[in-house]
Amino acid sequence: MSTPAYDLMTGLLAVHLAGFAAWSGFLAGVLLLGPAGVQLLRWSLIAMPVSLASGWALAVVQYGGPEDWPWAVNAMQTAGLAMAVVLLVAWFGGVLLVRDSEASRDADAREQAMRRLNRLVAIDLLLAVMNLGFAVIGRYG
Repeated sequence: MSTPAYDLMTGLLAVHLAGFAAWSGFLAGVLLLGPAGVQLLRWSLIAMPVSLASGWALAVVQYGGPEDWPWAVNAMQTAGLAMAVVLLVAWFGGVLLVRDSEASRDADAREQAMRRLNRLVAIDLLLAVMNLGFAVIGRYG
């Protein structure tokens, strides 16, 4: 028989993992689909705060205040915040550059903007893999 606290943690974990999977999955889609996938970043922008907020809520429910969080939670939080910053730079910097280059019909500028955006998305995916590593090592290491 489950307890209300267990049910809350299970629900938060499900939301957190779904948010993280969506965030990183949409990032992968941008790299796989190229210019056609740029709009997937909008969905990552929606998944990002869901993942961050549910992660913080999960940490508070499970461990209490931040002073009691284990190193893995702090590492995941740091990597998650770094991912958020890179995603915001990709959206407000990279996507706007791509849109401007498309509007001006400058093929060279568009290619350069897509390379810049792809680099940012790849960095974000690398941070996502690191974050997953922190989660696994923190739980089983």
